[in-house]
Amino acid sequence: MNGFVIGAEKSGSGKTTLTTGIIRAFANSGRKAAAFKCGPDYIDTRHLTKSAGHPAENLDTVMLDKAAVRQIFADGCAGRDIAVAEGVMGFFDGVDHADFKGSTYDIASVLGLPAVIVLNAASCSYTLAAFLKGIQALSRDAETAGVIINNTASLNHERLITDAVKYHTGLPVFGSVPRQTEPLVQSRHLGIATALETEEAYYEKCAELAQSYIDINALAALKVNKPLTKARNGYPEPDKLCAVAFDKAFSFYYEANFRELRKRGYELCFFSPLKEETVDNADLVYIGGGYPELYVRELEGHGAMLDWLREYSLSGGRMIAECGGMMLLTEGINIEDEFHRMAGVFDAECRMTDRRQALGYVRVADSAQLNGLVGHEFHYSVLENVREKYIFQLEKVTSKARSEDGFLKNNTLAGYAHFHFASNPSLLDFILK
Repeated sequence: MNGFVIGAEKSGSGKTTLTTGIIRAFANSGRKAAAFKCGPDYIDTRHLTKSAGHPAENLDTVMLDKAAVRQIFADGCAGRDIAVAEGVMGFFDGVDHADFKGSTYDIASVLGLPAVIVLNAASCSYTLAAFLKGIQALSRDAETAGVIINNTASLNHERLITDAVKYHTGLPVFGSVPRQTEPLVQSRHLGIATALETEEAYYEKCAELAQSYIDINALAALKVNKPLTKARNGYPEPDKLCAVAFDKAFSFYYEANFRELRKRGYELCFFSPLKEETVDNADLVYIGGGYPELYVRELEGHGAMLDWLREYSLSGGRMIAECGGMMLLTEGINIEDEFHRMAGVFDAECRMTDRRQALGYVRVADSAQLNGLVGHEFHYSVLENVREKYIFQLEKVTSKARSEDGFLKNNTLAGYAHFHFASNPSLLDFILK
């Protein structure tokens, strides 16, 4: 299998734009790319899906063990020509300073992916060779295959960096991308806008950058240097129905979570809360995260959909709601001085804030069935007027700080944390028991 991972010295170096462009450039040249995102991010993953025209997968060595990561990688590569993974943060940024667990480097070493490093050339030149030399020195178990220089100010700037990189590291430069005067895609507090909000022109602009300034053929020749796990073929005949909320308000999902549901015999039926859609005879309802705060007026006005969710829960139907999905199931969402009524499954309210309230991996503690389960949280809202009992004690993986999260009522499980269904212990086993 051919493939590589795109890392960087830090966030903001251009990984997402360049990975998106490279994947679309491969598609435009007739190559079928298997797209992956390192870490827990679901926004970038949807962009990679749209760029590849094929579902992208998350690779996460904190939420999952190495065997599960290898299996997801193999399943994602099935029937594709080349694997392209976008890294997370800086190349070694993870949850442990000694082995860099959870980092792009960790993923590269587990899967045998050669690493292509994006270096942001803004406001420096020769020093970039030192960054790259340091990455080479610490990459004991992963191959550093070459570099892409981003944000060059001129042809002379490009020459200075290229000469330094080749002289001090001996690595090839796969391309040099000049500084762009305008952002290609809009941003918001969680990062770039979602794929459902982004026009097709963005992906073609990214592809034009890649095709114009990067040696696509050289990248395509890079080979994964560890054997693939055998991909899993097919699913059992479905005998249950899972209704999945999916639209501009709710789109934060891990593709492998859908696979785990299909493995358990569920047929997936996607519905849009924003269109006031409901699903009859659902055996499970799954509402992922998203941006419900941007669409509170539409959601508040869809009384039939809100009533359906509340009545489904009251009847004992099984439901999983994560972050934005949980917000939909509260009494309502406060934005500044305005209250917007939601489904009212849980006797609590949400309030949007101006600053981030949580970011990072969390581990379930003090739970008989889910002790040790790792998830990820990232939100700009808080719960208030809570008259429900929390079911989780969450512990930050890095700081060990503790907090409460999660409600369980009438077989409806909801909380801020996003969990991966392929993890062990399994959230699905807990809610589907």
